Amino acid sequence: MNPTPNKSTSSNKRKANDAAPSSGSVVGEHESRPPGIKAMKKLRKTKGKEKASASAAPSAASATPSAEFSKMFELKQKDVEGMKELQKLSILDSLIAKKENLDEEDKIVKKKLVAELFLT
Repeated sequence: MNPTPNKSTSSNKRKANDAAPSSGSVVGEHESRPPGIKAMKKLRKTKGKEKASASAAPSAASATPSAEFSKMFELKQKDVEGMKELQKLSILDSLIAKKENLDEEDKIVKKKLVAELFLT
């Protein structure tokens, strides 16, 4: 806690002017260095900005948020229809895979699913 530095004690830190120049740093010589961490971060940032501007352009084309909402709703509807068809196929698959004889109800469901999925 001595406010005046004592010059007789040496610090473990190396001062910049005392440091020996590294072998890679030669003054006046311009070499292309391999991309380092900072360069890669810069590339990622510029690519991210390009992607953001590219993705912003289509949303600017749709003038209103309601147009975007209707587009999202249509996509969701298609998704739900696909899920329903997958559920029906799963039920049909389990009915076909049964080894024992099917009940009357199962036979009716199986016929209905086959007609709905494959005959239309």
